[in-house]
Amino acid sequence: MHTRLAPLAALCALLLLAACGTPKPVALVERPPDSRFVANLPDGPITPPVEPAEAAAALAEAEAHSRGSTDAATHLSVWQKAAEAGSPEGKYRYATMLSFGAAGPDKVGDGFDMLLDLAKKGHGQAAMSLWRLSKLSKSANLNQHASYWFNIARRSGDAMAVEVYDKLLADHRAKGELPPGSGTGDYFNSAITFSQPLAGSHEGVPLEYKVVAVLYPGWKRVTQSLFQRDGKSFDVLELENVEGQRVKIYFDITAWMGVPGM
Repeated sequence: MHTRLAPLAALCALLLLAACGTPKPVALVERPPDSRFVANLPDGPITPPVEPAEAAAALAEAEAHSRGSTDAATHLSVWQKAAEAGSPEGKYRYATMLSFGAAGPDKVGDGFDMLLDLAKKGHGQAAMSLWRLSKLSKSANLNQHASYWFNIARRSGDAMAVEVYDKLLADHRAKGELPPGSGTGDYFNSAITFSQPLAGSHEGVPLEYKVVAVLYPGWKRVTQSLFQRDGKSFDVLELENVEGQRVKIYFDITAWMGVPGM
């Protein structure tokens, strides 16, 4: 078990209560980076936690009760059993119920802690839950969490995250807020490619920085590296927010930089 993240858990409790129609004022202060919110996950595609065979029976029972019963206490009980059996889906469903006060307000923080633990292991739906909470925040620090968890959710293959992001990029491009092009920028195989003709780095790099400013507002650039891969050139920008969370955004620059040696 990890230490209760009391300050943010309390904030999440207030946010969730506010979403249920009982808004309360929240006083927030700036704070230093907190490594507890940093997920040590690989670059590129993320493999979500797998369902262990020993949790299959408890998970099946929970799913059956969810389809056949409307009793909230029963739902909470069966999903708790699935969670305790080690099922990632069980943990996610149980944590979500706790987060919305199903076991009382004193357990809301436990639910958030469980969601955070799952998201740090690459659970897409848990990462999306943290994305939503971060989007609700009025704190500049906490709001910057949103794009971090959204990035993890997409790379974990969460269908909703992928769909939402594709629509978001299309909307930004249609409005001219992003340069015309394609790709999500999440890895080499989905690198952002600009469709307009560019004469070189003096034209291309400013467009990269424009993309970063739109998709990761308030984040700072910590590294910028050139890679050659599969006969193409890529520019990879590593970004960091006030919490010490980092993401990489990938650009295919072959059209305006070429490939050295070719």
